[in-house]
Amino acid sequence: METIDYSLVDWSRAQFALTAIYHWLFVPLTLGLGVIISIMETIYYRTGKSEWKRITQFWMKLFGINFAVGVATGIILEFEFGTNWSNYSWFVGDIFGAPLAIEGIMAFFMESTFIAVMFFGWNKVSKGFHLASTWLTVSGATISALWILVANAWMQFPNGMTFNPETVRNEMADFWAVLLSPVAINKFLHAVTSSWIVGSAFVVGVSAWFMLKKRELDLAGKSIRIAAVFGLIGTLCAAYTGDGSAYQVAQKQPMKLAAMEGLYEGQSKAGLVAFGLLDPGKKSYDDGVDPFIFRFEIPGLLSYLSFRDFNAYVPGIKDLIVGVIL
Repeated sequence: METIDYSLVDWSRAQFALTAIYHWLFVPLTLGLGVIISIMETIYYRTGKSEWKRITQFWMKLFGINFAVGVATGIILEFEFGTNWSNYSWFVGDIFGAPLAIEGIMAFFMESTFIAVMFFGWNKVSKGFHLASTWLTVSGATISALWILVANAWMQFPNGMTFNPETVRNEMADFWAVLLSPVAINKFLHAVTSSWIVGSAFVVGVSAWFMLKKRELDLAGKSIRIAAVFGLIGTLCAAYTGDGSAYQVAQKQPMKLAAMEGLYEGQSKAGLVAFGLLDPGKKSYDDGVDPFIFRFEIPGLLSYLSFRDFNAYVPGIKDLIVGVIL
């Protein structure tokens, strides 16, 4: 009888997690900073003022460094689907692989084509074509995020598929159901808008450092004005899309919601834990130990955020395992 080497599974998870964490350090900055430099170049295109060209080129250099490292780590991450999780990739490849393939063919090639014009075409193409190339590069990065998050969302809410017993594989039955899944749309919108905040914070932070050092004051002042307004818009949008994304978790993945909130016993008018300290002595869903040593929660807010009703019943971990909801 063949034995399973669980240490191999643990190492595969650790390697994938490390790669994903490192990769994600660069993705939101790419998406956010890319839009900011596109806005700056648009101002240069409309005004013709050389200082806006210099400001755009400065932030574009930082964008390029970040973009290069993000692409390198992202390619490794995709390879790990075939190396670390080859059986899973074979089992769901007909569905899971399609968005990743589209991302490579459509979005990645779009980015890699126009980023060359964006960096090396300042004196070789017209101002209008260069501006279009900058926006297309950023659009390609954003579309890339869309397809990757479609694949991720399908793992959270596997719809638009059928199981084929003859091939023992999951197969795509409805492409549009996979693409337009409410989980996918909310994940994408929240990831993009929260990335705007990251990009804005980066620009404001670097510009503030220049101001403290009394260097490049004009560049810093103009950059802060653009980033501050853009960051405010991103913050408002991220709050709205974050609520939509969490609502989908409550509707489609109640166990994930219960685990996130440390909610073992379901309840009506469930409160949202603002902060608390988990009890390491909690070992099981039915051991009678309170999961929190202490907590501060806002009464009824979890019920409202989950079901748009302050009196709604939110199932806990024990309810979902035992299968009894009172």
